[in-house]
Amino acid sequence: MTESSHDQIVVTLPERLRPGFLDGVHAVSPRVEIVLVPNEGPIPSEAERTTVFYRSWAFQRRVAEELIERARNLRWMHVPSAGIEIALTPQVLQRNFVITRMAGVYDTPVAELTLTLMLSAAKRMPAYLTAQREGRWLRAATWDEVQQEQVLPQLLHGQTVGIVGFGGSGARLSEMARAMGMRVLGLRRNPRPDPRTDAMYGPSGLHELLSESDFVVLTLPLTPDTERIIDANALGRMKPTAWLVNVARGLLVDDDALIAALESGRIGGACLDVFSKEPLPEGHAYYRLPNVIVTPHIAGAFPELNEVDREYFVRELRRFVEGKPLDSVVERAKGY
Repeated sequence: MTESSHDQIVVTLPERLRPGFLDGVHAVSPRVEIVLVPNEGPIPSEAERTTVFYRSWAFQRRVAEELIERARNLRWMHVPSAGIEIALTPQVLQRNFVITRMAGVYDTPVAELTLTLMLSAAKRMPAYLTAQREGRWLRAATWDEVQQEQVLPQLLHGQTVGIVGFGGSGARLSEMARAMGMRVLGLRRNPRPDPRTDAMYGPSGLHELLSESDFVVLTLPLTPDTERIIDANALGRMKPTAWLVNVARGLLVDDDALIAALESGRIGGACLDVFSKEPLPEGHAYYRLPNVIVTPHIAGAFPELNEVDREYFVRELRRFVEGKPLDSVVERAKGY
């Protein structure tokens, strides 16, 4: 991607930004002109000159779509997220501007939360936290009695984790899991041997991975090929003691099939950070099922995220201004 050294670069941003974001963008080059757009609209006429669009999730979808339609000189759209399926609308796919995402930023926080959820399930933390709130000492006279109540803590050491989607966060999780003494199976679109796994599968090996795993972790992008990849058939391949952990996208899972599997005891449980509808509606079955751990889409969150977000975009904008190739360019055909 190249830009003339004399062209003005119009960068369109959401009106409400964290302190310091505008200063960082302004400092990139005197050629940068900033246009601020209210998250709910209306879109000012200046935005029609947009060269660079920071496609924040704060924008209402209709506002983002209208801006893209009106910005006929758009050269680059940056999505401050790892998963960008919502931004890849038919309208966007018909255009030829470059799209980038925040690759790598969320790998460690997502892996850390995943490991936390796995440990919480293995150590039966929901049962012990419930007992704490109720003022009960949940330890029987013998561990045999505790086991009968299904609250005997288990080891992660020696168990198998199957990571479906072996990108950045999946690979980071594999490092942590191996450090815990776990056996690691990976699955990716284009399989190749990886020293961080004990075995690597392609898409055709999904059912084999499911049947061997004590924890099945979803860290893959949502695309037409992966939507509801975990359906009744897939759940039927899992061990009856296995747990499903979804820290990717809610629509990877068939909710009705998962709820049925959880209620019937077909699988051991589920740890869910993402949902097909967010916020998760009040009264949803996932809230009441005792073998489900719910977190409110926080896998990628950490205190310095906003600062990292700004630095990432500013670094990419500087490359754009200098005519250098951008990092983390999305392949439209793949959807990530």
